[in-house]
Amino acid sequence: MSVRNAAMADMAFIMDAYRLAFAVNEAWTRNYVRMTGIDCFRILEKDGVPAAVWAVVPCGHWFGGRAVPAANIAHIAIQPEFRGGGLAAEIMELSCDDARKGGACLASLFASTRPVYRRSGFNLAGHEMIYEAQTAEFYKIRQDIRVRRIPLAEAQAVLDPIYRRACRNEAGLLDRNDAHWNARLDETTYIPSVFVLGDDEGYVVIETPSEDVLEIRDWAALNGAAARQILKFIGTFSTVYRTVRWHGAPQDALVFAMPDKGWSQVHQEEFLMRVLDPIAALNARGYACDDGNLTLTIEGDEPQVLHLALRDGKASCTPGRGEGPSLSIEAAQLPSLFSGFRSASFLHRAGHVDGDPEAVVLADRIFAGPPPWVAEHF
Repeated sequence: MSVRNAAMADMAFIMDAYRLAFAVNEAWTRNYVRMTGIDCFRILEKDGVPAAVWAVVPCGHWFGGRAVPAANIAHIAIQPEFRGGGLAAEIMELSCDDARKGGACLASLFASTRPVYRRSGFNLAGHEMIYEAQTAEFYKIRQDIRVRRIPLAEAQAVLDPIYRRACRNEAGLLDRNDAHWNARLDETTYIPSVFVLGDDEGYVVIETPSEDVLEIRDWAALNGAAARQILKFIGTFSTVYRTVRWHGAPQDALVFAMPDKGWSQVHQEEFLMRVLDPIAALNARGYACDDGNLTLTIEGDEPQVLHLALRDGKASCTPGRGEGPSLSIEAAQLPSLFSGFRSASFLHRAGHVDGDPEAVVLADRIFAGPPPWVAEHF
């Protein structure tokens, strides 16, 4: 068994594998590979025969105002004749090794079935949520609109700084690379329209896939006024599109800006994460907690004892015990604690964290923050 980087000569195999695994057509696969970049794809061969394909996409996840180096593991397709033999677990280990070599501290993915990924050290780390609202409600919003349209060719350069500013106040959002922006601005199926609000306080990327629904393909709002501007602007389309749909947060700025009822949550799924290098990951993320010392024991096949010291919201994580109370956590639950998806107190009550009350309360403070989410499916 061997793994190699994919090349354009592998497109016939990739199209066949994705057709059988995901029921997608040739045009979809070609476009997906084009947007992602062939250099992100890996081919696994058994006895010289291609058996599986997947993508490892460099990125980051924002926590505490800092982007932690990461990689998305995406669209794993195993050919039918090679399924059922444990290849998925092998691919997980190969992908995580690949991500580490690229400098990632974290790996993340969406799972069609969770047990195999949990056995590989992945666990729930944040939400993907989609909301829908009636555009007729937006006329009630009291907010002036200042909006300018951005040519599609210039969109990434204009939007990326706004997006990164928004990420500093959120948890989980991707530190996007070109592959993610390509998907947000892709014009293959529907041509998106890009608008920036106010003095670069926010933006909205819209498309019109049907006669009834206006899709917000991407958006960011740096404050409440920008969120209200987005809704008021979308309301100008209400005579044509009855509903609007968008990816949002568990505590969503657009939902909060809604003037009344008339919205609903239409989809929820969780992404999974694995902490590839606990020391590097704990040092890389930011923290709302200014000061504290915690000895953290990660229980697993090879237990790790780490000392986490916080000063002015920045971490110094080193091997071994140090000052402060001690907390132990099952390795399988570390991703959920790290991302803030589950608190230390929740995991303690569930029997996955052990420590005295002082340690649990301190860990709650250290990993506190907004609920983690992502604005796309990867």
